[in-house]
Amino acid sequence: MSSWVISFYKKYLDHFIKIIVILISVIYPFILLSVEGELKSLSQYWNTSLQPLFIVANVMTAYIFLSIENWKLSSFLLILVTAFSIKLYPHSHNVLAVLFFISCLYPLFKSKRLKFYGYLYLASPIIGLLSGLLYFEIYNIIILCAYHLHILIQILYINYQKYKIENNIDD
Repeated sequence: MSSWVISFYKKYLDHFIKIIVILISVIYPFILLSVEGELKSLSQYWNTSLQPLFIVANVMTAYIFLSIENWKLSSFLLILVTAFSIKLYPHSHNVLAVLFFISCLYPLFKSKRLKFYGYLYLASPIIGLLSGLLYFEIYNIIILCAYHLHILIQILYINYQKYKIENNIDD
């Protein structure tokens, strides 16, 4: 691997970490499903042996959201959803979960680009009605992950092009 690739990677390490967290966030519901089977909602996995995966995935996602403009409220609510277990605090947990999913609408539509993710996100109640709460949540997670991954890839591509120009690098 050439030195400029390593240099670029080091400069944008934070972006690569965010991509890893996004990939974990998008696959963790499927790990829960494959190991524990289908439960009513993702929160129900709190009561399984995969509780640490549920907690870690949510906390990592909340940490990433905290670093992104317009996603701080969603971050805060996701931490609260995770902190209030469905078993001990079902009403608080459910209210916070609803508020989390609603809070994600604002940054999706505030974005000047990629508003179509907001419209896809708005379709989630139909998924919920047709397939249930678990699939509503998984669908929303996929939309949120796709949105953030799309933005990160765009940022990395632009920065990669700038880096090549600044350092007189040809492919």
